[in-house]
Amino acid sequence: MDPAPLLSLLAPLLLALSGGLIALAAEPFLARVRKHQVLPWIVAVACIAAAFAVALAPNGQAYGMLALDAARRWLMLTTLAVTAVAVGGLQASLDRDRFPGGESYALAAVAASGVLLMIMSLDALAAFVGMETAALAIYALVGLRRQRPESGEALLKYLVMGAVFSAIFLYGVALYYGATGSTRFGAPAVAGREALFALGASCMLIGLAFKLGAVPFHAWAPDAYTGAPVAVTGLMGAIVKLGAVALLGSLWLGLAASDGKPVRLDQAVPPVPGLRSALLEPLALLLTILAIASIVIGSFAMLRQSSLRRLVGYSAIANAGFLLLPFILPFRDAAIDLSALWLYAVAYALATAAALAAAAAIAGPDDAGDNLSQLHGRGRQFPLYGAVLSVCLASLAGLPPMLGFLGKFAVLGQTVAAGGWIIALVALIAALAAAAAYLYLLVQLWAGTPRDEQPLALGGDALNRWGSAAAAVLLVALLACPGLLPSSAAVAAPTAASSLSAPPPGGK
Repeated sequence: MDPAPLLSLLAPLLLALSGGLIALAAEPFLARVRKHQVLPWIVAVACIAAAFAVALAPNGQAYGMLALDAARRWLMLTTLAVTAVAVGGLQASLDRDRFPGGESYALAAVAASGVLLMIMSLDALAAFVGMETAALAIYALVGLRRQRPESGEALLKYLVMGAVFSAIFLYGVALYYGATGSTRFGAPAVAGREALFALGASCMLIGLAFKLGAVPFHAWAPDAYTGAPVAVTGLMGAIVKLGAVALLGSLWLGLAASDGKPVRLDQAVPPVPGLRSALLEPLALLLTILAIASIVIGSFAMLRQSSLRRLVGYSAIANAGFLLLPFILPFRDAAIDLSALWLYAVAYALATAAALAAAAAIAGPDDAGDNLSQLHGRGRQFPLYGAVLSVCLASLAGLPPMLGFLGKFAVLGQTVAAGGWIIALVALIAALAAAAAYLYLLVQLWAGTPRDEQPLALGGDALNRWGSAAAAVLLVALLACPGLLPSSAAVAAPTAASSLSAPPPGGK
C-alpha cells in the first residue's frame, strides 16, 4: 500500500469532530427552540464536508497507523451518511418533546469521528482509541432521557458490558504485542510464541464480537436499544457495527497474511498454510457457531416483540450473525474474500438508521409510541415516513429490489461457495422468520387509521425528511449501480511463510 499524506486521511475525522465541537460551543448561546433548529444542521453540514474529504482522499497508508482503500472508503461514507440521518431523527424527536439541551448532536458527531478512526486503523491501539471515543459518546446518548427508569437501566447495562469487553480487547492487544513485538494488524508471531499469539487474537475477536452484538455477548442489546431514544437506537445499531466489522476484517485479513504489511480490506488474501490450520480454522469454527446462534436466536426472538426498538435490538443480533458468515473459511485452498461483508454492512447500516429516524418522527412524545400497536395506521397519516419505513424494512428483510437483497444474496452465496450450504439453509429459514416480523410491522403501519383520538404533532423535521428519504432512495438506487459497490481487488501475492513462526518484526 502506497504512502498517503497523513492530513488527507485525518481530514474526514477532523471535519466530523469539528462539527461536533462547533455545535457544543454554540449550544449554550442558543434558546431552546433555536438549538434544535441550528445545531443539527451544523453537524449534518460537517458530515457532508467530511464525506467530500473521504471521496477526494487518495488510497494509501500513513505511518502504519491509518489507511484508506476502496472498502474503507465505502464504510466511512456510510458512517457519515448514517450520522447525518440519525441527527435528523434526533432533531425531529427532541424538538417535538421540547428537550432542553442540544448536546446530543455534538455527541453524535464525536461518535462518528471515533468510528471513522476505527475503520481507518491499521494498528490495534489506534483502533482502541477510536472504539472508546465512539463508545463514550454513545453511552451518553443512550442515557439521554435521564428521567426515564429504562434509560438509566440501559445505560448501566451497556456501560458495564462495554467496559468489560473493552478490557478483554485491550488484554488481547497486550498478548498480541507480546507475541509479535508490534500492535499492527498483520504482524507475524515470533518463533516460540504461537500460543500467546493465538490467545491474543482470540481475546481481540471476543471484544469485537461484543461490539457487533453477537450471541452470547448479546444480552445488553435489547435493553440498551429499548432504553435509548429511537433515533439513537438507529445510530448505535448502525455505526457501531460498521466500526466493528472494519476492525474484524482488519484483524482477520492480517492474521491470514501475517506478512507485516498494511492490511487492505479491498483485497482477497491467501492464508499462510500452517497458520490456516493452526489458528484460522479453529477461530473460523468459533465464529461460525456464533453466527448461527445469532441468526437463529435474533430472528425468532423478533417474532415475539411488541416494541419497535426491541424488535430492532433482536434484528441487530440476527444481522450480527449474517455479518459473521463471511469469516467462514472456504474448504478449498482459496483466498479469503470479505467483499460480501462490506456490501452487507453498508446495506444494513443505511436501512437501520433511516428506518429508526423515520420512526423517531412518528413515535410520539418521549418516544413512548413505538409499540407496534401504537404505530397502527401511521403510514397513512405520514406517507413519507411510512414509505421510508417500508423501503428500509424491505431491505432489512432482504427483499428485491433493495440493497439488502443483494447483501444477503452475496453473503449466503459466498457461504455456499465455501461449502457451508447447510449453514446457508439454516440462515435462510431464520431470515424468513425475521421477514415475517418485518411484514407484521408493515401491516401495522398501513392498515386502517391511527387508533389514538388526537392527531400526532411533529416537531421540526426538515433534516429528517431529507435525510431519511435520501437513505431510502440509496437503498434502491445502489442496487442499479453494482459497479459502484465495494468489492475485492486482485488477490494479494501469497506469503512465503508456512507456519505461525516468523522472524521478529521490525515494528513497535
